[in-house]
Formats: sequence, C-alpha cells, structure tokens
Amino acid sequence: MRIYILAFCSLFLATQASSGQTITVEGEVMGLWNYDTVKVTGDIHIAEGSTLMIGSGVVVQFQGYFNLLVLGDIQVLGVPDNPVLFTVSDTTGLYELNTPAGGWNGISLMATPEKNWVNAYFEYAHFEYAKAWQGDTLHHGGAIYMSGPVEATFLNCSFAQNRTYLSGAGMYFNSTSPRVERCIFSENQAGHTPPLEEQYGYGGGLCGLNTKAVIRGNVFTGNASTGIGGGMSIDEGDPIIEHNIFEANGSPLGGGLGILRSQVSGTISNNLVLHNTAMFFGGGMALINTRANISNNTIVGNYGGYGGGLYFNAEAFVKVYNTILWGNWANSTTGGSVFIWDSNSIPNFYNCTIDGGQELFDGAAFQGEFIGNISTDPVFSGEGQWPWQLEPQSPAINAGSEDPGFLMLPEFDLSGTPRIQLGRIDMGAFEADSILHTAVPIIETKVLDIQVFPNPALDHTSIRLHNAIPGPVQVLVFDTRGQLAGRVYDGLLEPGSYEFKLDLPASGLRKGVYYIVAKSKEGKASARLLVFSR
Repeated sequence: MRIYILAFCSLFLATQASSGQTITVEGEVMGLWNYDTVKVTGDIHIAEGSTLMIGSGVVVQFQGYFNLLVLGDIQVLGVPDNPVLFTVSDTTGLYELNTPAGGWNGISLMATPEKNWVNAYFEYAHFEYAKAWQGDTLHHGGAIYMSGPVEATFLNCSFAQNRTYLSGAGMYFNSTSPRVERCIFSENQAGHTPPLEEQYGYGGGLCGLNTKAVIRGNVFTGNASTGIGGGMSIDEGDPIIEHNIFEANGSPLGGGLGILRSQVSGTISNNLVLHNTAMFFGGGMALINTRANISNNTIVGNYGGYGGGLYFNAEAFVKVYNTILWGNWANSTTGGSVFIWDSNSIPNFYNCTIDGGQELFDGAAFQGEFIGNISTDPVFSGEGQWPWQLEPQSPAINAGSEDPGFLMLPEFDLSGTPRIQLGRIDMGAFEADSILHTAVPIIETKVLDIQVFPNPALDHTSIRLHNAIPGPVQVLVFDTRGQLAGRVYDGLLEPGSYEFKLDLPASGLRKGVYYIVAKSKEGKASARLLVFSR
C-alpha cells in the first residue's frame, strides 16, 4: 500500500502545476497524466517495466475504437469528488455488436511469459461506453479484460453502459483474482443473439473464470446477459462474495447472479438479491455443478420461468443457511422460490424463511435436509434506509443457526450492524437491531410520500415530497452503512407537495447508493438513490 500513498503525494504536487491542459496520445504511454483531458487517437500500451499514473479528475477520452493494453503497471487515483473518467467521444452505434462504432475497446491487463505479473490499482474511476464487438480477437470484457497473473484492485469504481459480444461487459477476468469492492455495475450488457449455445454471453456486469476473486460491497443494477448471470457470473471459481446488492438484473438463467462449475470454500453471505428476472431458470440465483455454503442472504421479489429465487442443476450440492426467500414467483407448476433440475442436485436448507415452504419446491424430488425452516411472513420494514430489514415482531429474529461460527460470516451485516444481536443470529442479510430501528420508530402511516428523479442521477436530482400533516419534517440522506450523509431540509411544513433540488457535486455525495429519508412525528418514507458522480 505504501507505494500508492507515495505515488499519490507526488501526483498531487504535479497536478497542481499542470492542470487545465489537453494532450493527445497514441502508441506507448508512461509517466504521469495530470491533465484535464487526454484524447486517445490510436491504440495505446504500457510496456513491461513501465508505469502509467492517472490523477484525479482526468478525462481519458477515446476518439475511436482504441484499446489501452497494460503489460506493465497502472495506477488510477481518483478521489470521491473528482474521479477519473474513461469514455468515448461518439457513442453512435454503441449497441450494434457487428461494428466497432460507438465505443472504445476497453483496458486489457495481460501478463506475458517474460513478465509474470501486471500490477493495477483503480480507485474512484468511472468506465462508460466500452465495447467488445464481434470482430474482436477477444470477444470478452467490455471495459476491463484481465488474463494471467495480474494483481488488480478496483475500489469505489463504476461501470455503466458497457457492451460485449460475449461475457463480462463491465469486467471480465480469467485465471486471475482481482479485488473488487464498493463498485457499481449499472446497465451493462453481455452477449448477442447466438446461433450456437456455447456463444451465449455470461455476466452482464462482471464475469470471472478460474478465480479466487474478492467481490465485496458492490451494487449490480440493471445489467443483462444472454446466458447466465445478469449481474454477475463465476465459472470454475472459489470467490469471496459478500455484502453485495443484485437488483433488477436479467438473464435467461440466474437473473441476479450465476455460479457454475465451482467449489466455494468460503460462505456466500450478506447479499441482497431482489427484483431480478430470469426468462427460464433462477430469477435470483442459479447454481450449476457447484458446491457452496450460502448464508444470511435476503432473496426477495425475483421472477423466473422456473424457480423464482434459486435454481439448482448438474450436481449442485449447496447448503443454504439463515436465508430469507420471500415473494419470489415463477410460471412453473408451483410458482415457488426453488427449482431443482435433476436428481443429482441435492440442496439443503437450514434455519431459513421460505415462502410456501418445501411444498412449493418444483422440479426433481427434493432429497436434501430441511431443518429449522419456517414459512411465516418475515415482516420486512418496507421503509427506511433498508426496506428489507426486519421489524421487531419478525419471526426471523434470533431464528438463525444456533452455532453459525463454522460459516465464518463477516463481522457486520449488510447495513454495517454487528452480528450477532440479542444472543443469536437472525435470518437474512440484516440483523434486527439495526440503524432503522435505533434511529426512528416506524409508524404505519401514509402521511409522507417521497419520490426521487432522475434516478440514477449524475449531476443533480429532485426530491418530491408530499406531506399530509403540518409539523416539523426532516429530509435526510443516508449512505449504505446507515451513516448520515447530508441534510436536504429540516423545518416546519404545511400539508402539500414540495420539491427539493439536490446538486450532487455541491452536496459532496460521491458515486454510490444512498437513501433519501423523510420523517416527521407522524411517519416516515424513503427512496433509494443511485449516484454516478463525475
């Protein structure tokens, strides 16, 4: 880590001296970019033994379908209010995969036989409109392609509107294990309409093969693939997958995420999987020829042709602990949360909340263990920073495994609340004694209503509030850990409708997921806001 701190200090000093410039580059690049704009007019590369550093606020604008090939080292050091932007000058033709028009050719991190590693560090970088088209040598990876012994870290980055002919529109990696934390993957699309099954695209936001990647604290929303894993897919891996949100992604199999041909030694935990769609199997998650433990996930409101929540196939030996499967639906015989394709797949369920219970499992006969599970309404709050937290009367509180130590769960739940509260672990991704309940009691009333638009937002958003009862009202912004991130309004309001403008750069909100919360003595309302800040 020290090398990055020293590099940043040097970068900051140099940036002060030469900001406000535009340069044009092609061919070999190295050294320090601290300009306003870098225009890329041809393929560029970092040679073995060379390093390129890019300072905060730099716009790297590709003037056509050009690639950045990294054979050496790269450091991209944005800051919260001034990230680095990778984009293209003209997006005409971006969604046509039979032409290179409309996108840039992404960043390729590739080790060579002569140099057996590549080092890459990206923090606060935004990648948009990258594309891997049909004629590429590499059909995978829209914005990022990694192969071989690459040591890569991505922190607080965002990937939006990237495309790929096959897999991993935001990020694709094979035989390497990046660290991907607190990133946002939004509206990325992987795959094309294939003539052959093996040409389907996997992992709309992220696709990893032969990997032990760390996938932690990310948001996958609005991504799609033509094969498996609308938000993310992992193939032949042993990843760490925890504290992620998979929302409104879509794919024929595994609308939220898909894991196949993998043996996961850790526990897939504390993930929120909601409102994803699978045309065929596994609206929330598809597990194919995989051995894994899954614990303390909340899987709600997903749809699949078969198996609204979970899909098991091809010798899937999966143990599901302390997980909530609720409100998922399907067009299959039972319309339930779980579909088991074959008799060789044997999932087991322990201390879970399952809508409809075992009776609504569909497909092959269930042969696994079914111990300590309930089918009672988990009683979600429905409001606040985290609508899927549990109300105090929830039967899922203190109903998880009596001894969860062997699962090696993270210290905190998805909202940042410590596990375990009140003596025993709860079901789902949230512990009951969380910021939602310690901050303001929930009152069942409709005296407040809130809407946020545009959403996702880039530079600004508007908050529309309807208040039914006169009195003091607060409109606050919370981050995903439940910390107060800003105050929009704090004062008296008469009954009526109000609109508040929120300038995102001026407010200091960096890219990420936030919750706009309105509260009064009479009630509470909230809305989720996704911010892409440049």
